[in-house]
Amino acid sequence: MKTTFLIISFFYAFIFHFKAQNKQQKWVAGISLAGAKYTYNSRPLVYVSPRLNISRYIFKGLILDAAFATRIRGEESYTSFDGALRYDFGRSNYNVVPYILVGASYLKGKVITGNSNFGIGNTFWFSQKLGMNLQVMYKYLKDDIDTQKSHIYPSVGIVYSFSHRNLNPRLWGN
Repeated sequence: MKTTFLIISFFYAFIFHFKAQNKQQKWVAGISLAGAKYTYNSRPLVYVSPRLNISRYIFKGLILDAAFATRIRGEESYTSFDGALRYDFGRSNYNVVPYILVGASYLKGKVITGNSNFGIGNTFWFSQKLGMNLQVMYKYLKDDIDTQKSHIYPSVGIVYSFSHRNLNPRLWGN
């Protein structure tokens, strides 16, 4: 519990120095509940939380996203370092921002494996600074090994924009 508190405290202390995510304001960070759902057996969702991510708007709807997640409790070991390129269809300034993503991860269970990620997501902005992010990824491992298989990786979390987002753009603002 103390380790979780320190990680979250450091994360929030670090993020308050950036700006928001669109052409003018580029940075967003989030914390999510995530899990791994393996399709080859009937075991339930393996919770991998907290998942911390930071995203930077690059240009024309492309966003670079980096994330870290680890399983704090449980008998199975699962740590993920994810990198993804997201495309938001030019909707960065809207209240509802759907996106697709492609990326890669390093998973550490009993061994370290690399994999490809494909997915979809949506961010619902409730205010100029806070939103909710829903995302589903498929983590594809080319060579499935005994300790790690391809799996679905859903997450739901809160995202924070580092400065005010303009959720009602004006025609004269262009």
